[in-house]
Amino acid sequence: MAGLCVAGILTLGSPLFSYTRTGWMILPLLRDAMPGANGGELAWWHIWIRESTHFMEYSALFLALSFGPMRGRPLLAFGLCLAIASLDESLQLMTTTRSGKISDVALDLSGSTTMLALALPYWESCAWRRRVRALGEFARR
Repeated sequence: MAGLCVAGILTLGSPLFSYTRTGWMILPLLRDAMPGANGGELAWWHIWIRESTHFMEYSALFLALSFGPMRGRPLLAFGLCLAIASLDESLQLMTTTRSGKISDVALDLSGSTTMLALALPYWESCAWRRRVRALGEFARR
């Protein structure tokens, strides 16, 4: 699952999903949904959708990593999210139709950070159960 998230992130970061290319997909849908909206409002919603995708992609990636291959190691999963966000934005710097930005890395990490904060109580309860189980095994010896 984590591999699919990474593949999706890198695909969405490719020139295939530049602002102008997503515009021809998103703007007709927005015009249908908001028939009275002017061009500026439609552009604002287009940008909002694109920016919120950053948040959602990395929220999903963090969850896929932390409940999959990096189970029980949320900080390692967060570090990998940082590395992938940095890679994605670096690759975008090398294309003419995309622009890699530090602010996008921060936006990406906001999704990972939110999921980390929401999942911390779960991981703490798992750690507490492991400690209790270990103490029980120690007491039996």
